[in-house]
Amino acid sequence: MFDVMDFDGPGTGSDYELSGPYLPESMDCMRCGQCISRCPTYQLTHDEQEGPRQRVRTLSRLLVECQPVTDEAVAHLQNCLQCRACEAVCPSKMDYAECFDQARAQLAADRQISPLARLGLSLIANKRLFNALLPLIKIYRSLGLRKLLRAFRVFPGGLKRVDDMAPAPVLSALKPSYPLTQARGTVALFTGCIGDHFDRSTLVAAIKVLNRIGYSVLVPKTQACCGAIHYHNGAQQTAKALMSKNVEVFGNLAVDAIVYCATGCGSHLQEYRRILERDDDEAAAFTEKLVEITDFVDRHWPLSLPLTHCQKNAKVHEPCSQRNVLKNSQAVYRLLQRIPGLEVTELTDNQLCCGAAGTYMLTHPETADTLRDLKWQQVPETEIDYLVTSNIGCALHLATAQRKNVDIVHPMQIVAAHLPEADAVVATIQ
Repeated sequence: MFDVMDFDGPGTGSDYELSGPYLPESMDCMRCGQCISRCPTYQLTHDEQEGPRQRVRTLSRLLVECQPVTDEAVAHLQNCLQCRACEAVCPSKMDYAECFDQARAQLAADRQISPLARLGLSLIANKRLFNALLPLIKIYRSLGLRKLLRAFRVFPGGLKRVDDMAPAPVLSALKPSYPLTQARGTVALFTGCIGDHFDRSTLVAAIKVLNRIGYSVLVPKTQACCGAIHYHNGAQQTAKALMSKNVEVFGNLAVDAIVYCATGCGSHLQEYRRILERDDDEAAAFTEKLVEITDFVDRHWPLSLPLTHCQKNAKVHEPCSQRNVLKNSQAVYRLLQRIPGLEVTELTDNQLCCGAAGTYMLTHPETADTLRDLKWQQVPETEIDYLVTSNIGCALHLATAQRKNVDIVHPMQIVAAHLPEADAVVATIQ
């Protein structure tokens, strides 16, 4: 029934253990329709070419039959957001995401990526160069150069979208350590490639909350990008180098957990051991210590620490990375429900991607914006104070059509804001 994507050979017999991603053969598709009912591009177009079943046929032709495919088939394949909603509901348990990534790598070898995309990937991989450019970005934004450049229309489309959604960077770095004199334990904080400078409020909130529930926090300076953007765009060797670096950096720390705030990063971090094909103790320890921040905080919340009252309403947007991959969306609701008076409800149609999808919001702006607008249609502007999301990419994308009286926040920001009076250590975090 299945073609096994294992280059050591598929093997035979019922005792054979699948060791690689697999695709159901086209003739064996159950035609249950569960995947197309969850697929964002199919829901927008009602075109079978824009649904998972046709994409599986294209993947099978590329990876199993090793046959060329048409440019049209490649275009339909590239229109996929990789939200993994189809994979989450597929009765055949298809390894869609991994097969998609392998196809992307194969296609990338045969096609040239744009200079702008190549520059973006290089900057994300080179942390020192990326940080060196931040003061220039700060100056550019503070002197009003954005307005001037836009007036002369010198922005490429993709760069303009980056400029639209990126907040002004924080130039200072987080400290390497936020210790407590008497701590329950110590955790390491994964900040990702842009979080330290473009999502500082979330990271500061996370450190405050972690300190307040009794944990010292380490922020390794030499940590790298998680590698997801490179891996999903065909640059797998660069991605694996970044991933190996993180395993090494965090593996040398004596910590109880490695926590992350962005579920997009977390969903890829969880795949390190499989992608790197490492069975050693260091890689195993890294994977076993990974915990999403809301899940960690909720599980370790002290009963003696009440949160202050909040008479507001929050709707929770569940990122695809959290809903379909990490599968821990309920941790957000449990944690927020600890705040007295806060009304917490889920956003309607949470199963549908918001359109951010990593770099998709830059490469496929029309589809991304249509999906974003559908999300905002589910937000009653006069009845909601917070739109909560656990992924920075989703937050930045949703904010490009943000309503003035709705704050887009990470769960940690709300929790930190309703901590009782903080002590001196917490109050000085910046």
